[in-house]
Amino acid sequence: MLKWASFSRGFRSSDREAPISRHTMRGLTAKGVFPTQVRYPIKLSAADLALAHRIILMDEQEHRPMLESDFSEWSDHVEYWNIQDIDFESPDIALDHLDQKIDLLIGSLETESNHFLWNNNHLKVQVG
Repeated sequence: MLKWASFSRGFRSSDREAPISRHTMRGLTAKGVFPTQVRYPIKLSAADLALAHRIILMDEQEHRPMLESDFSEWSDHVEYWNIQDIDFESPDIALDHLDQKIDLLIGSLETESNHFLWNNNHLKVQVG
């Protein structure tokens, strides 16, 4: 079991019809994951970034300008996964790329977990 926690934030207020896209829900249920508690995105704050051990943004082309506009001091402290929104990439391809990135992330966290003693440390993941 990984001794990490994650959270998701957004750069802008949301005008979504639902808290989670239907494509994401379809991908989760296909994996046997059935979220019971969902929420609309919460706006990213400087405090969120300060608490983070690792910050991941989904798409550099879309999110770097927002990060530099709102939190320029954090520009060199993020990792971009370059997974694009459905306007540019099909949901199936995007979800497949996301699965691959998550598998790599879990592998790196397992490696890190073997090298550190933990005292309530948490991974804070920003997913855009």
